[in-house]
Amino acid sequence: MFTKGKLTVWWAFFFNDSINYLSSTMKILSFLALFLFLNGQADAQHFRLEFLKVYNLSDSASLKNDPYFGGLSGIEYVPKRGKWYLVTDGADSTRQSYLFEFDSLFNSQTYKRWKLDSVRSAESIRASRTDSSFYLSTELGEGSTYGQFLRLRKDSTVTQLGTYQGFRDNKGFEAMAVDSSQVLWSVSEWPQTCRDRYCQVTGYSLITGDTLVRALYPIDTVSCGFPDNGVSEILLARDRQLLFLERCWTGERDQSNYAINLFTAYIPKLQPGQENTTNILEKNPVSVNWGGVHLDNIEGMSWGPVINGFRTLVLVSDNNFNKFDQKKAPEHWQQSQLIFLKLIPD
Repeated sequence: MFTKGKLTVWWAFFFNDSINYLSSTMKILSFLALFLFLNGQADAQHFRLEFLKVYNLSDSASLKNDPYFGGLSGIEYVPKRGKWYLVTDGADSTRQSYLFEFDSLFNSQTYKRWKLDSVRSAESIRASRTDSSFYLSTELGEGSTYGQFLRLRKDSTVTQLGTYQGFRDNKGFEAMAVDSSQVLWSVSEWPQTCRDRYCQVTGYSLITGDTLVRALYPIDTVSCGFPDNGVSEILLARDRQLLFLERCWTGERDQSNYAINLFTAYIPKLQPGQENTTNILEKNPVSVNWGGVHLDNIEGMSWGPVINGFRTLVLVSDNNFNKFDQKKAPEHWQQSQLIFLKLIPD
């Protein structure tokens, strides 16, 4: 349910009756291929990514001694300020989140930190296109997941934009992006039920409070041989084209093996009379050269600054505050990685 002022908007897939809604529409959707990529499915990828550099923020002495640093779940670069913003999903049982600010070079001696008083288990952060505020998504619960979409203003006040519920534990809405038309895009990490094969995609107007788009993103939850693949972040690649980050943990906790894959998908532009259409998106793999880096638990991504003439994509990993590392050798501990990739147009 999303609330803006006195206007309440119900999202069918946020509630238990969505199971019936989705199952009854699956057969219909399978015959609606003409709705796939109404904006031009011929454009499949447009770019590839190549490794540029990697940092391990966990190596910084000042950050290593900060008890609130770790569990990085979201990252956003704000070009106008030349600043990076990272949000944590909380170390203790309260899941209290913190916001970290770094300069453009990630100088760990001059970073700033704020406690987000009313924010628990933040998973994504995006800067507003119109002012100095940020948007956050959260993911809470045991057994089943519920969460919020929030607006964090410059004066540190937090406004709730909406809530969701009905997902499996730790499988709710982690991914979020905001486009130039003030549409907030969000994607669930997993399908809502075990029987579904689709993550849920929605476009919510920050201006009117209306749900403008509902779509389904196909995902193989066992793509790495273990049932833990999901969408951990999204970005706007271009108008109505989303970049999806899929992260799969292999289950080999002693070595922290993760498989990371990137895909693009176009969001169909609905025509008059199609307001209630739920489209199945067509995903296209993005070629990535990781440079031989051992990938950790990648949870966040952001477009970064232009480096040597190339647009950059920056990924950040969640080290889970090293709570799974007690029995590991130090070289196998999880890290707070920053991976810079350069974008090369095809």
